[in-house]
Amino acid sequence: MKLSPDQREALARHLLKRFRLFVAEKTGLPMTLVARAFDVAELFGAGVPTGDAFVGRYWTTVGPVIFTPLGYSTALGERLRVLSHEATHGVQFWRDHVAFLARYLTSRGRAELEAEAERSACEVWWMLTGTIPGDLGAIDICRHGYALKTEPGEHDDNADLTRDLLEQAVTSIRAGVVSTDVGLAVLAWLRAEAPEAIVGRVLT
Repeated sequence: MKLSPDQREALARHLLKRFRLFVAEKTGLPMTLVARAFDVAELFGAGVPTGDAFVGRYWTTVGPVIFTPLGYSTALGERLRVLSHEATHGVQFWRDHVAFLARYLTSRGRAELEAEAERSACEVWWMLTGTIPGDLGAIDICRHGYALKTEPGEHDDNADLTRDLLEQAVTSIRAGVVSTDVGLAVLAWLRAEAPEAIVGRVLT
């Protein structure tokens, strides 16, 4: 990555301002209660993380607020990949509050929303490094962390739908296609502030 630490921080701040987002750590009574609810749900096989994992590992975006694990709310420029993913959930919320909630309450809708968010992260990483993240993080998270269920239909497992959508996304990203709101915002910022830092080929 060719961006300096200061430039990475500036890009992170730009994304938060551009999409009207705020960052907070998972502290206080509300998050403690959510974590304990996750522990109970996990005991019953709900396919969600444990309470400790929810607080200490998972980033969670609720409306315009990105909740980070403890100790992760600073130096956001060093976490541009996950920030790009979570910022996309903010975009989805601002796009249509009601539709976002309705989609997120279904396994298929949640899979599609997670795929869009991870595509954003892949687009940003491609521009900054010229590589696609090797783990495509949304896949394992969708299998254990977002309570995606096995349902009949073309995609028996909605986590597989996320994988299918991301595989298609990777092909177009490598061809230089940037299409998500967050990806386009990062591209515009790079062209204006640090064009020499665009490593992955993008279409003009």
